[in-house]
Amino acid sequence: MAVKIKPMTKTQLVEYFRVYRDAFPDWRVEHDVVLVRSNGPIKQHIAFEALRAGSYRPSCSIQVLVAPEVRLLTRFLDIKHRELLPRDHSAKWPDMVKAMEEQFLPSVRKPLNTAEVLQLGEEEVARDKIDNINYSSGLAALNAYVGNMDRALWWCERINAQLAAKGREPADWEQLLATFAQQLREAITADRVQSFFRDRAEPRSN
Repeated sequence: MAVKIKPMTKTQLVEYFRVYRDAFPDWRVEHDVVLVRSNGPIKQHIAFEALRAGSYRPSCSIQVLVAPEVRLLTRFLDIKHRELLPRDHSAKWPDMVKAMEEQFLPSVRKPLNTAEVLQLGEEEVARDKIDNINYSSGLAALNAYVGNMDRALWWCERINAQLAAKGREPADWEQLLATFAQQLREAITADRVQSFFRDRAEPRSN
């Protein structure tokens, strides 16, 4: 008779998460099982997910705080380290931490740096031929934040082209990003980028 696999519960995941919390003492905890740290316009997440197979897995991503609901550089670990079953947790969680240190970008052990995140994002788009308005919006925002105004304007225009290529009315989230791009373009033209980002960041402060 086949053994029925039970999905991992949130309560179980919280228990397994404790060792990772101790392994990253300088990070904050959100939603019980997410480690976060912030610097200026960016916020790095290490999120743990309970899977239906009864295991759990971590992922890493960068949230662009000055753009609406934009994330870049989402990563899972390689196949060998991607997930852990409860029976393997005690013996193998240190290997999971080591894999996170080696594979997640930007480095989870080095200071979080906006210029590095921007470079990694630009490189990922070129390497993987990423063509979506989520990335375009994030890179427009970060380029403007660090002062690369021409490149920021290029990404704003790219968003218009990406929406036009869809040949349909934009979804609500797409329209939100299109509006953001238009507002950012206007802020760059009016030389008020700093106040534009300051106004966007204030409601997010915590």
